[in-house]
Amino acid sequence: MMEPSPKPPEALMRAVTQDLRPVRPSPQPLQVALRLVPLALVMSSVILLAIGPRHDLGLLGPLLTWGASGAQFLLAVALIWIAAHEGAPSGRLPRPMVYSAAIAASLTVVLVTLLTFSTSPSNETAMQGFRLPPTVHVSPWVMGSVCGIGSTIAGGILVALFSLVFRNSIAIRPTVAGALYGAGAGLAINAGWRIACPISTPWHALGAHGAAIVATAILGALIARFLANRRWRIGGGR
Repeated sequence: MMEPSPKPPEALMRAVTQDLRPVRPSPQPLQVALRLVPLALVMSSVILLAIGPRHDLGLLGPLLTWGASGAQFLLAVALIWIAAHEGAPSGRLPRPMVYSAAIAASLTVVLVTLLTFSTSPSNETAMQGFRLPPTVHVSPWVMGSVCGIGSTIAGGILVALFSLVFRNSIAIRPTVAGALYGAGAGLAINAGWRIACPISTPWHALGAHGAAIVATAILGALIARFLANRRWRIGGGR
């Protein structure tokens, strides 16, 4: 018969008791995603209001404008929801589901781009959306840089705001979680930016707008990894 374990010293029990602090329960993944929806919606709407809608909305129709952007926005929320699941090890979604969601988001962006271009093949000469004089010629590289850098900056601001919500996440794969909510931020920004940008060519939409989504995904991954390493160092030093 095994002897009972010795009782811990009273000093140790007091030290453990004094170190106990009440904690707030972690919100459910859906709550996290819905909490970030207003931020993403405001940022996307501000971009659209600041630049103005593209000139060919009537030609594209509501399905390829608001419907396609709405689908991208819903996919952005889905990616954020999956990222929130990464923060709950017991509720982490299967790896194939995570990869399938990322692939679905990528294919949606490509499909929307091709459908938009086939319906209204506007190129860099269609600058009525920016109200420039007809004699002014803007280089395709300049337009690509404006859209790419501008949407990356807007997406980066949204990623920074998202990271404040995810900063206490205990995700085992913080880089994956950060890439997911970073891509979600980029998709949400693109949902509004594509309605404002007057250029439909695939090289522009995928090369500039798509590159911004990739950039925000990388930024999210880097921020999440940095926060996780910082939290682990602080925890290890106690």
